[in-house]
Amino acid sequence: MKIAYLMHYIGNDFEELSENIDQLLEQGDHVFVMINDEGLRDDIFIAYGSVPECHIAGMQGAALHGDLSLPRGTILQMREALEQEEDTGVYFDYFINLTDGMMPVRSREEIVAVLESLDGKDNYVTVADSDHSPELKKRMEEYAFFTNSLNFQKSRMLQGMNSLTKNIVKNFKNRETEDVVVQTWPFFVLSHDSAEALAENLAYCSNQFMMCLYPEELCFGTMLRKYSNADHEERKLWITGQGDYQEQAVIQPVTMDQILQAPEALFALRVKAKENLPVYQNVFDAYNQNAAQGDMPAKNAD
Repeated sequence: MKIAYLMHYIGNDFEELSENIDQLLEQGDHVFVMINDEGLRDDIFIAYGSVPECHIAGMQGAALHGDLSLPRGTILQMREALEQEEDTGVYFDYFINLTDGMMPVRSREEIVAVLESLDGKDNYVTVADSDHSPELKKRMEEYAFFTNSLNFQKSRMLQGMNSLTKNIVKNFKNRETEDVVVQTWPFFVLSHDSAEALAENLAYCSNQFMMCLYPEELCFGTMLRKYSNADHEERKLWITGQGDYQEQAVIQPVTMDQILQAPEALFALRVKAKENLPVYQNVFDAYNQNAAQGDMPAKNAD
């Protein structure tokens, strides 16, 4: 089984990012990475220039949470992965997005076992859809002007400015959709067929969710409902510092206790070396543990 990991990285820590990439490459999977920092992007490009399994995003190099750039950039990564298939003959069975600070906390063997049990189905968590929650269409139809700021997620002033302007602009410019709008967690495990469906309909993402607030919560589910014929399951394979993902919220660093208390979770976020080093050290080798030795956890168990 081949996995295409769609990674997004905010920060400028070469050692952290390169170690994360190395972990994912070790057993033959591929990594497609968007890197926000231009200097770091250049350094990684040079360091991995001769590694065919590592792909640095070129058409869109950076992305931000809460902004169209994140779902659009992720779908562009899928498209690049599918184009690589044609060039190299490598076939990706599943596509998994790793948003900033997300790391595997189980072995590749355990992750592959879950993927095999999906048997060609997708896995993502649905929160609501506009058939049952009509307000989702209103949220999609409004325009958000400040999401492309680095400080948007944490700045109450920018969020307030956004709330003020979106209502004014809506009076002059409105968009409507006849499609069912689906809200999901912004994390997914997608089959090859679903990745193809999203990649082939990238224009829909750009046109329907331009200046939309937190489009990563609406875009993937809406597009999968509209374009993909694959069935899906809703296993909660992700753990955050808040436990389950919280809508339109800054993701808090996860703790080791939370990871250990969620044995069904395959991935955790946020896990950043500078934010929660003990957790980072403990889970770092999880992905390759069975390739080398026995059980998790890994280093320096505090």
